[in-house]
Amino acid sequence: MGRLLALWTKEWLALSRDVLGLAVLFVMPATFIVIMSLALSDVINEGGGRGAEFAVLAKDGGERLEKQLAGGGFHAVRAPANLAAAREAVRRGKPSLVLVVGEGTPPPLKLLVDPALPPMQLAAFQQRVLGVMLAEAFGLDLKSAGSLEIEVAGRLRLPSSVQQNVPAWLIFGMFFVVMPMSALFITERREGTLARLISLKVPFSLLLLGRIVPYCAVNLAQAALMLLAGVTLVPWLGGEALVMPARWDLLVAVTLATSLAAVGWGLLVAVVTRTLEQATVIGGVGNILAAAVGGVMVPRFVMPESMQTLAGASPMAWALDGFHAVLLREGSAADIAAPCAKLLALALALLGAALWAHHWRRV
Repeated sequence: MGRLLALWTKEWLALSRDVLGLAVLFVMPATFIVIMSLALSDVINEGGGRGAEFAVLAKDGGERLEKQLAGGGFHAVRAPANLAAAREAVRRGKPSLVLVVGEGTPPPLKLLVDPALPPMQLAAFQQRVLGVMLAEAFGLDLKSAGSLEIEVAGRLRLPSSVQQNVPAWLIFGMFFVVMPMSALFITERREGTLARLISLKVPFSLLLLGRIVPYCAVNLAQAALMLLAGVTLVPWLGGEALVMPARWDLLVAVTLATSLAAVGWGLLVAVVTRTLEQATVIGGVGNILAAAVGGVMVPRFVMPESMQTLAGASPMAWALDGFHAVLLREGSAADIAAPCAKLLALALALLGAALWAHHWRRV
């Protein structure tokens, strides 16, 4: 019994020294519960999503129709000036939907759809349009009430589920470069490799910069493999193939910006942690929380508006916007400029934080 008590005491002493690990055991599940509960609150309570904007382009202005369609998470905004402006606005996702009401009896209806709009949200809006058409007898009889032409801005057809899912999980996987990076860094610190390099007057900033290119190469290879799986493996298993964009250069630019942000996060975690356990906890949990908030685990369209605002602070959300601009909206360099700029600024900030943390620990 005495030996067992001694072993218990040893374990309690070991646990007491790892305050961070103990804190995460309690804080991480509680935080995850709060985030997921808030993110899915509208799905449970109302059965729908939040935050989709739409406009009605009609000769008479369409104000009456806007009021009838608004609600259930759909918000009316000012209509574009004409059909060409509406197509360009929808391609950029602002607004996500434009209902074009033509002339005639019955009037032809066309729905312009953002390529990045989730199918569930599109189906919900279609139901609202058809419901209004039937309820208000909008110049239609029951037989023609179901005629609603769908036009996906910039694409020939609606994107498949793989087109929606590959970017999200590609980003999630890229940020997990924090694991091998921090593990190697901690091993080198423990074995004295870092100390020997510093004693040879190698600047610590150079040591960090020396890790960026190899790990970015790993991330690029990882992204290429996941995209290849979407193109070949998914259709082989019976799903739809991932459709690659015409602008490969933009896809590489977004991938590289995401990789630099992920590597910056890995460098900071590697510098501030002292054990593999700490690095696993901080890096892994940080990635999971960023994915939950940023729309990777829970699509942003099902979140309440307050959570959608919070999602905009997640780097994974920035990366997701960039990938959607290329893979779904077939955008230009201007469309990826903002998310890429945010990711690059974050990468620089994380690198600076890693240098500061190293200096502070040594001082």
